[in-house]
Amino acid sequence: MQTQHTKILFSLFAIILLFSCSNKSIPSSAKVNYLTSKDGTITMRAIGTGENQQAAIADAEKNAFEVLFFRGLPESEQKIGLISTNEIEEKQKNQTYFEKFYKDQRYKTFLISSIPIANATNVKGGLKSIAVDVKINVTALRKDLEQNNIIRKFGY
Repeated sequence: MQTQHTKILFSLFAIILLFSCSNKSIPSSAKVNYLTSKDGTITMRAIGTGENQQAAIADAEKNAFEVLFFRGLPESEQKIGLISTNEIEEKQKNQTYFEKFYKDQRYKTFLISSIPIANATNVKGGLKSIAVDVKINVTALRKDLEQNNIIRKFGY
């Protein structure tokens, strides 16, 4: 009886873990659209969701960086991701860099502007959704990735 109870608890834990991991899947690039690029910068319109407008803006900014890092934007000069298409492996391999980049908000040093194009709207689950025009200094971001050995310098 004890082992059956343990098996049920283990199965329940595995199911919960599976669902929580699937909730953190790779974000859709449809949340980010290319607008313009000029002089080493790129401007994108990104959609973010969060508990309030500020959290939704931060999510939109993060989505823009994620697309730039791992997917690229086909219509732009940055057609492929800066880092790799293997997002999970790269995030595990460079965990410290990405933790500092997002949690310590280092990413904001590469943001030239982040302009909401409308007020946040309510979406399912009591969350807010907002579209933000995000302009990123790609030249400085690439240099930072090189200096932290996330990517190799071009031509080496």
